[in-house]
Amino acid sequence: MGPHLDRRVGIGCALLACAALTAWLAFQPGGATLATWVDDVATACAALAATLLCARAAVLRRGRERSFWWLLAAATAAWTAAETAWGVYDLALGGVPTVSWADAGYLAAIPLAAAALLVHPALRGNGAQRARTLLDGLAIATALLFLSWTVVLGPLWRHSDFSRLDGAVTLAYPFGDAVLLFFVVLAIRRMTGAQRASLALLLGGLVAMAVGDSAYAYLTGVADYASGGPLDATWVAAYLGIALSAWLAVPADGSARPAPVAAGAPADAPLAALVAPFVPVLAALVVLGAQAQLGHRPDRPGLVTALVLVLLVLTRQALLLHDLRRQRALTREPPLERLTS
Repeated sequence: MGPHLDRRVGIGCALLACAALTAWLAFQPGGATLATWVDDVATACAALAATLLCARAAVLRRGRERSFWWLLAAATAAWTAAETAWGVYDLALGGVPTVSWADAGYLAAIPLAAAALLVHPALRGNGAQRARTLLDGLAIATALLFLSWTVVLGPLWRHSDFSRLDGAVTLAYPFGDAVLLFFVVLAIRRMTGAQRASLALLLGGLVAMAVGDSAYAYLTGVADYASGGPLDATWVAAYLGIALSAWLAVPADGSARPAPVAAGAPADAPLAALVAPFVPVLAALVVLGAQAQLGHRPDRPGLVTALVLVLLVLTRQALLLHDLRRQRALTREPPLERLTS
């Protein structure tokens, strides 16, 4: 079985597992109690699988990538501990407190995952390349923050008391996810081949986690969250995405050769890389248009975030055009031999 077929089989199995779990939690055959057991056990097992596969990738890689996978394994271990604590509270102790030891594990994983992405070899490069990828990451993270604020965090902020510990903890989840997505976008912009696919799955897993955390923050703020519902499948999808990312990071022969990093030249950038920063702007415009259609005026933080997003994308595109013009000017210059002949 070739590596591409292995990849498709792995992704297909993960998607099938997530779909089956979502259906189980939605229809709850056997009752709510059984659904809660299935939910808590499946989530903890998915987090444990991600931890083991990240540790395997760390053992089989080398250099900065080994440090990346060890730190990510530590982050997923913290998530595993948090999911285990959640399950103990939920299944054995009669319910999960508003602030618990599970929150300590969830929040501890965020700086560990951010540290992992900081040491990733793809973040190395010259000044122009790093500036472009930095702007890309900031644009997408700002878009996520805008969407989270408009749909979830803004209403939650206006109707909740964040001076209390439980309010601060609830708000920390979406902001932490925005930080992680910022760093993973920086890394994925400069990878090639199988490593790009690996980081794309990691990005997909973190997006699923961001969606789940934002929905959890909103539902907790309005006192409408209940364990064992279909929403909980998003965290299983997140851990499976991380697990698949670690699995694909290791070549089929198990070799420890370093991951290739793209040159990052603007002229050679794929079309998706050139248009990707416009996607968050489009999402922001759609949300603003929907608010205007409903007669809702965005608040000041939302408008400021949207303005920052537009400025970031315009700055990024101006830098890209400057680099393209400079490269074209260099290619049109006559060789040195002609000038001196």
